[in-house]
Amino acid sequence: YNKQWHGMFRRLVAYQNEYGSTNVSRSNNDDPKLVRWIDSQRAFYNNKTISIDRIYRLESIGFVWDPLGEKWMEMYHKLVAYKKQHKSTNISSKYQEDPQLANWVHHQRTHYKTKSLSIDRINHLESIGFVWNALDVQWTGMYQKLMAYKKHYRSTKVPRHYTKDPQLGQWISDQRVLYKKNKLTDERAELLNSINSV
Repeated sequence: YNKQWHGMFRRLVAYQNEYGSTNVSRSNNDDPKLVRWIDSQRAFYNNKTISIDRIYRLESIGFVWDPLGEKWMEMYHKLVAYKKQHKSTNISSKYQEDPQLANWVHHQRTHYKTKSLSIDRINHLESIGFVWNALDVQWTGMYQKLMAYKKHYRSTKVPRHYTKDPQLGQWISDQRVLYKKNKLTDERAELLNSINSV
């Protein structure tokens, strides 16, 4: 029985009663000692040097061992909900309804590019069809528009100044230029060739 430990534990319980959380803010200068104590408990937990009894006591008041991991899962569930509603995980960086989520999605792509995203998180995101390169999503969207155009007009010769969808006319014109300069990926060139559009 450690008197000092239980004294700090009681301070954490009091904090939880007042704020409804055991995540003591780092900017909380009222009790820097409590912040340091919490950091120590997490370090002991990670090093497997904390007793089962203390783990049990801390968990009984909703203590979170990995606050960043919990925050990540919270944002992930928001993305799952977004996908259910919009049938896509591609969120614009200008998404006004939840700028925090848009920012989070951007960061996942950055971490992926710099190989600093764990396999577990990559698997979580890929399981809901997350696309790592936002430009791929835009390209695929335009390609699908071209397929719809072909189905309707039996041709992929979209006029450059196609008034119904000026973006599509410009896009296919750009693809042909890139194709001639050999600047399209093999996969994209193949897809466009398959519908005789380059």
